[in-house]
Amino acid sequence: MNKILLIVFLCLASIFTSANALNFNKKDYEVLKDLNLEKSFTHDEHLQDLYNKLSDRNHFHIYKRNLKNSSIYISKIKEVLNQEGLPSSFLYLSMAESNFKLDVRSSTGALGLWQFMPSTAKIYNLRNDEYVDERLDFVKSTHAASKYLKHHHKRFDKWYLAILAYNCGEGRVIEAITRASIDKYIRIYPNKENSKKIKDYRKTIKEYLRTKKDFYKINKIYKKIKKLNIPLTARDLLTVQSNLDRQYLPRESRAYLRKIVVLSMIANRNFLKKGYIFDRDINSTLTTVKAKGGLHLRSIASVLNMKFSTLAKMNLHIKQYIIPSDVKKYDINIPYLKLERYNKNKNKIRSDSYVIYRVKKGDTLSSIGNKFKVKYSFIKKFNELKTNKLSLKQKLVIPIYNNKVKKVSKKYKRQIYKVKNGDSLSGISYRFKVSIKKLKKDNKLKSNKIKVGDKIAIYK
Repeated sequence: MNKILLIVFLCLASIFTSANALNFNKKDYEVLKDLNLEKSFTHDEHLQDLYNKLSDRNHFHIYKRNLKNSSIYISKIKEVLNQEGLPSSFLYLSMAESNFKLDVRSSTGALGLWQFMPSTAKIYNLRNDEYVDERLDFVKSTHAASKYLKHHHKRFDKWYLAILAYNCGEGRVIEAITRASIDKYIRIYPNKENSKKIKDYRKTIKEYLRTKKDFYKINKIYKKIKKLNIPLTARDLLTVQSNLDRQYLPRESRAYLRKIVVLSMIANRNFLKKGYIFDRDINSTLTTVKAKGGLHLRSIASVLNMKFSTLAKMNLHIKQYIIPSDVKKYDINIPYLKLERYNKNKNKIRSDSYVIYRVKKGDTLSSIGNKFKVKYSFIKKFNELKTNKLSLKQKLVIPIYNNKVKKVSKKYKRQIYKVKNGDSLSGISYRFKVSIKKLKKDNKLKSNKIKVGDKIAIYK
């Protein structure tokens, strides 16, 4: 009998030891401190399971590869986060969002390293128009994401709550804090459960969960509950309640926070001491320079003596590879190794003009070439087309050389241009070398919107 009990005890001890084999260290607790998480968060079983999973040989290899493939951007991202005053662990928020892939797009339309939706990008001044989408600019989007996270931090006063709000929205975090706080309040003071105030709170919350209307009522309760100073922890918010469809937080958000914490811990343990990836030679990283508006990346690549395709990959935010002409200077990314060459030769970059043309019904490369007095073969080569076939509304970049533009400007003091299908105000601006601001002023336009058949006066 004693032998049987001993065997059972040893088995249970073995199970207990393996379940708690993960020993968190000082570096791990630094991550928790950075994110305003309590030390007891390490007791979270899901966190432990995720750490063990991502630390196994296969997952660690993928993790290491993703960091290495993105190393050219990581130093700059870390620099921006530091400038903005964010904890270093926020680097792994972008890893959780996009795996450091600059052009990843979600099924909901979120785009880029930080997965910005168009509406949020607009709020944080990320430009998105016919020529650029700055959600794909890893420097500008990191500044924007930092401001977005700081906005959430100002609201909730804890970085981990800012992370949750970034993932599921401020409203859902307010709802979670409100519901979890009331539940914990009742556990601390069970005699308060039947008080009129608590009953009213629960009734309002229940109605909101049923209708998803009148969120302002939840916000009012949230403000009142905050004054009670209920000791709510991250583990309280991440608790899964039985028999409830709507948990405090969505499953995705709970996993999201744990993933960022684990990715940070793994990096702290394995890379920071060795300087692996993060402290790269500056010559192997990117830097930002000011380039003249209207230039084509192909012209810049030529002066830098580098492949156009390589420069284009570093500047995915520049659509059609044309730097906007409505600004005098615009930021582009180049290898740090090419900085001296750029500064020496930037005034030698060929400054041709370009029009973005949308293919209309009946168009051919020849007819488009005739229209702009450019050989069709050059249009084909310039746009890297493999065939002569065109599709409706396809965008083509048409180079218009300076001498041709000058002839037009000498011929006309005032010209009336009739808007065709596929035209845009910025495209007309490029074509006639007139700023968008001047076009709008001369034609008394309140916005950039134009429609087919509109007559635009071009004053030279």
